[in-house]
Amino acid sequence: MTKAILCAPPFNLQSTLLPSINFKEWMLERAVQLQPDLFAKLLMIIHGVWRNRNSTLWQNKTQTAQDLMLSSFTWLEEFHAVHAIPNRESKLQQKAWRPAAQGSLTLNVDAAFLPDQHHGGIGGVLRDCQGRFIAAFARPIPYTASPKQCEMLAIREGLDLLLSLQQKNVVLQSDCAEAITEIQSPDHSCLANGGLIDDIKQVWHQLEGIQLIHTPRSCNGVAHQLAALGFEASHASVWLYQVPACLLDVLHHDCNKLN
Repeated sequence: MTKAILCAPPFNLQSTLLPSINFKEWMLERAVQLQPDLFAKLLMIIHGVWRNRNSTLWQNKTQTAQDLMLSSFTWLEEFHAVHAIPNRESKLQQKAWRPAAQGSLTLNVDAAFLPDQHHGGIGGVLRDCQGRFIAAFARPIPYTASPKQCEMLAIREGLDLLLSLQQKNVVLQSDCAEAITEIQSPDHSCLANGGLIDDIKQVWHQLEGIQLIHTPRSCNGVAHQLAALGFEASHASVWLYQVPACLLDVLHHDCNKLN
């Protein structure tokens, strides 16, 4: 499992080096070569591998590679949140996630993209009016030209999920206002992503009662974590009705703010 994680992007450890690698030297190279945010993720994943090893030995409980990565990223987000410099003004303005009105569902989607890389990741989570989990997805995007295109692909994937589940009366939320504006534009033929918008509208018109709205980044935390998982993953994943262990913490975080 550790080999699979470290050999995948963005760490890119060559598997042929594993028998003879000097781990200390490799870590020093990663500290120099990786961006600070990626190096922080690497440290959290190594810590997660160590915890998983102890859990396997002493409690006979083992995480999958995807669960380990997402839980590690969740710990990192919580660490940043705890150690962030308080800003009273921004704290007052920050909004928390809220479910849609009674009788409707909420689908949050998000995308992950780095300018110096040609691939991205998308993710989304579907919840009912009380915040209870229904479904989620995370998948890598092998090639994407821009963050906006990646956000549109996340919206398209979310609509495909709703279509497959035959869901209606859903509020689809994205934190990319520009993508939403272009999708809702009556004339998008001259836009760079016009073809993708055509695909989105084709699926959208097959569904009933779907609203597409902008939501602040602070209200999109679960989808953000799933997009980060999709960015690091090698294949797509879908979870239906049963909450995966890797999402429990972030889902509880949103629900606790409802009280």
